Amino acid sequence: MENKTVLMGSENHNGWKLEDLLAQVKQEVSEKINKIINDPSPQAQLVVYNNLSIIEHLGAAEALQCSSYIVLDAMRANEGPAGTPRTGKRCETE
Repeated sequence: MENKTVLMGSENHNGWKLEDLLAQVKQEVSEKINKIINDPSPQAQLVVYNNLSIIEHLGAAEALQCSSYIVLDAMRANEGPAGTPRTGKRCETE
């Protein structure tokens, strides 16, 4: 697999927003669960349990991302990946 940037940012305007990527991964993991949910084998049930835990962790990551947006949106509007960053070395407040 090629190692390339997948998240949207100043260097990748066409990438995924983190919250959209997390939601997509949650959806795909859920689809994998649905394929094996009725398999009573201990192996399948462990995989289901693990995948449910992964979905839970991805949901927690979504909540953290939402929290970051609340903080950043309180600073000023998001100008998008080509705009001026709200934090970091290139932000207007430095």
